[in-house]
Amino acid sequence: MHPHSPPSPHEITPNCPCTGHCSSVLGDDVCRGCQRTLEEITLWPQMTDEERRAVNRRIALEQWEQSIV
Repeated sequence: MHPHSPPSPHEITPNCPCTGHCSSVLGDDVCRGCQRTLEEITLWPQMTDEERRAVNRRIALEQWEQSIV
């Protein structure tokens, strides 16, 4: 991914973004490790691949937006 371009939909996978460093148990609204909300973490096992890609795309876009600021 080019740092000045948003992530391509073809780059987004349905793979779990978990890094094993959860902060949601500390009361964070969004996990500092994987950037998912508590709802997204809870529903992840039941999500379809497209729903998972949508979560991963949101995370990638937010990270990209933060990188260009």
